[in-house]
Amino acid sequence: MMQIDIGQSGGAWLDDTGAFVPPTGKVVAAINVVTAATFTALTPANDVGTYYPGTAVTATAAGNGVNAEAIVSGDSFPVGQWIYGRWSAITLAGGSVLVYFTEA
Repeated sequence: MMQIDIGQSGGAWLDDTGAFVPPTGKVVAAINVVTAATFTALTPANDVGTYYPGTAVTATAAGNGVNAEAIVSGDSFPVGQWIYGRWSAITLAGGSVLVYFTEA
């Protein structure tokens, strides 16, 4: 897998509740919260043997760890918060974010 810095593969501004899917061949690698944000969907792009936080979580010792929890629509992320992982789709419930891509 190619190693690149955040932002070198592009990004997008999200400030509505429409479903967002990154460009073909890319996933979202970082989310920067611009105004307090909540998510309806934060879909992890789980590769074999790796798990990322999202609205669906595999809470096992081999997944995200025992007692890992899903992010729910009531979970609010404050201004300035960075969230790192790999996501194949994002839907905001409210707020605004900048998202940055990496290669899928």
